[in-house]
Amino acid sequence: MKTSFLLYAGLVATLVSPITVFGAESKALTGKFLHITDIHVDPNYLEGSNPKKLCHRKSKKSHKNTAGKFGALHTDCDSPLALVDASFKFMKESLQDIDFIIYTGDTARHDRDNKMERTESNVLDDHKTVVDYFKKTYDVSSIKLIPTIGNNDAVEHNDVTTKSSIYKSLESIWKPFNLNLGGTFQDGGYFIQDDVVPGLRIMNVNSMFFFKKNDAVKGCDKSGSPGATQIAWMKKSLEAAKKDNVMIYVMGHVPPNDDDGSKLFTSSCLDQYYQLLGEYGDIIAGHFTGHTNNDMLTAVVPDGKSFKPVPAIADKSNLKKLKVNNVSTMLFNAPSIIPVNNPAIRVYEYETGKGKEHPIGTILDWNQYYADLEKANKEGKIKYELEYQASKLYGVNKFDSQGIARAFKELRVNSKARQDYSEYVTVSRS
Repeated sequence: MKTSFLLYAGLVATLVSPITVFGAESKALTGKFLHITDIHVDPNYLEGSNPKKLCHRKSKKSHKNTAGKFGALHTDCDSPLALVDASFKFMKESLQDIDFIIYTGDTARHDRDNKMERTESNVLDDHKTVVDYFKKTYDVSSIKLIPTIGNNDAVEHNDVTTKSSIYKSLESIWKPFNLNLGGTFQDGGYFIQDDVVPGLRIMNVNSMFFFKKNDAVKGCDKSGSPGATQIAWMKKSLEAAKKDNVMIYVMGHVPPNDDDGSKLFTSSCLDQYYQLLGEYGDIIAGHFTGHTNNDMLTAVVPDGKSFKPVPAIADKSNLKKLKVNNVSTMLFNAPSIIPVNNPAIRVYEYETGKGKEHPIGTILDWNQYYADLEKANKEGKIKYELEYQASKLYGVNKFDSQGIARAFKELRVNSKARQDYSEYVTVSRS
C-alpha cells in the first residue's frame, strides 16, 4: 500500500485535535508505547506446589511445596493467572497514556511437563486468554496492538514451518486488533503494520525462520527456504520504506544474539540479518525482541564491508571494553512477565514527528517497571514499581546512533552504571 506519510507527518505537526489515520479516528499522540513480552500463561499453575514438578503438583514433602501465589522465581515454572491478572491490572490503572503496544510473543506455557503435555487446544486457549486480557485492558480500536509469534506459540515447539497451522489460528484470534495481515502472514507469520503512527512502519518478523533451534527449516543460504524468502521480503520492505521516506521499527521474538553474545540465529541467517540492519540503519529507529527474559542492549556496527553486533554483556571485563563509534542500528531486548526473573513491563518514549530535532520513531527514553516477586508472595499482594529510567542510567537523552555510543561509553567509564546495569539485566535479581 503506497501512502503519503509525509502528508500525515505534516498534519501531526500542526494538529492538536485527534488525527485520522487510514480513515480511523485516533487520539492525539502521547509519544509513548508499551513493550510487553513472554507472558507464558499457565492455567494449570498450582499455588503451594513443588517448583520441581513445574508448579503443577504437590510433593509429599511439604517443605518442597514452595510455589507462591504470583509465581516461583528463578524456576522453570510458567506464569500463574494471578501474576498475569496483576500485571494487566497495573497496565490498566497506570499505563494508559500510550499510543500503541508491541507484544513480542511467547504467550503459551512451555511444553516441559511430560505428565501434562500441551495440546493444540491448550495452546490456542492460552492465546485467547491473553488476547482477552489485552481487550479488557486497552481500547484496541484506538491503541494498536502488534503481536508476534514466539518459539512456544505454536503446537510445534521451535519447529515452525510455512505449513504450521498457527498462522490461520492466530489470524482469527488476533482479528480484534485489525492488523494488516495478508499473504506474508498466511504463508510465514510476518507482516508490515503501517497504520500505527504517521511516518512510522512496524516490520514484524517471524524469527522462527532464523532460529538456530528450529530444525524444521533450512538456513538463509538455501534458495527458497523460509529464512531466505523472509530476508528477501525484509529487504524489499526496507527499500519501500526508504522510497516512501518513512522510518521503521523491527520487532520479533528471538533476538539475533543471546545475553552472552552467542548466536541464536543460524550463521547464514545471522550474517544476512545484520547486513540488513546495518545497511538500512538510517531508517531503522529501533529493533525490539524478548525471548531471553533479560534486559540488554546491543549495537550493530560496521565491520569492513559487513556489520557485526556489539552486545553489552553484563560482566565487568566486557563492560569496561565497550567502545563503539559508528552505530548503525540499536537492538533493545526487554525482560519478561514470566518469573524467570522478576516480572517486568517497559514503556518507551519516542519521537512522534511533532518536532524536527529527531527522526520519527527515535527512542528518547524508557521506564522499566518491575515487581519484587518474593516480596509479593510473602505479603500476598503484588506491586509494580519503577526499576530504572534509561536516560538516568545511561546519561543520555536519546537512543539513536550517537546516544547509544555515549550510553556504551557511560557503561565503560562509570562503575556505578556498570553495577546497576548488571543488576537490571536480570531485573534486580537477588
